[in-house]
Amino acid sequence: MSKKFANTNPAFGLATATINLDRVTNPDFPEVNEILLDSIHPSPSQPRTIFDDAELSGLASSIHTHGLKQPILLRRRAEGGYLLVAGERRYRAHRLLGRDKILAIVVPDNEDIEATALIENLQRVDLTPVDAGRGLQGLQERAAERGEKLTQTALAQFIGKSQSEVTRLLNIVKLPAAVLNEYEVIHKDVSKSALTELLGIDNEAMTIHLWGMVKDGASVAEIRKAKAAYREKLEPAAQATELPKAAPIDKARKQWRTVVTSLSKVEIRPQDLSSEDMDDLRRLRDAITSIIGE
Repeated sequence: MSKKFANTNPAFGLATATINLDRVTNPDFPEVNEILLDSIHPSPSQPRTIFDDAELSGLASSIHTHGLKQPILLRRRAEGGYLLVAGERRYRAHRLLGRDKILAIVVPDNEDIEATALIENLQRVDLTPVDAGRGLQGLQERAAERGEKLTQTALAQFIGKSQSEVTRLLNIVKLPAAVLNEYEVIHKDVSKSALTELLGIDNEAMTIHLWGMVKDGASVAEIRKAKAAYREKLEPAAQATELPKAAPIDKARKQWRTVVTSLSKVEIRPQDLSSEDMDDLRRLRDAITSIIGE
């Protein structure tokens, strides 16, 4: 198949967004080829761990009717055949259809396949927050193995997400193992907002309790209320251990002036805030309203 076809075929779709587009005008840019399915080996570092049978059947039906709109990404293996970099759902759908070949782009050996696979998957809405978080965690761990530090800011720029979203995803994978294991089974019934509400609780038993509420169908508002009640129970105990300080009004005056100064120095957008941030701001708003009566 010619390089001209590789550079002009619309089947590239989002796949071209996961590799260096400067190569499009390079004569060494990889061609689009039809590859035998039996020569393809799934990657052990695949970010996606959950494959829904019904969704795969739907994808297979779509490919049968409309054709494959986006090639999968492969890399040659030293021992022969190809390693699947991105597109395992499309690969599995072709298996379901009984196809023996699939349209693919073979990326160069120096391509960072784990990063490529993660970015390609993050462009899809059906990747679970847990899988996304584990993928990001893996990128950080691989950087650390090379003696490098991949900060959340750099990671956000790298994958095209906000830093707050990266923080949420990395915190989600720190939830108790019992929660993460059950989530993999019932993830379709749990919204990302509900899962995010489990963050910020430094008590595994309470986190498990909130997770039980999620499984029982509690709304995000109900979970948030239960979390707020738990925090309020902790505050009196913490205050009882404090040493005598300045008069309450003096302490409050210093704190609110600090808050006003801090907020005036940065630009904060709603989409940058986590649910915990929103809870804190709502409590601040309520406290101010109760004081000034407006």
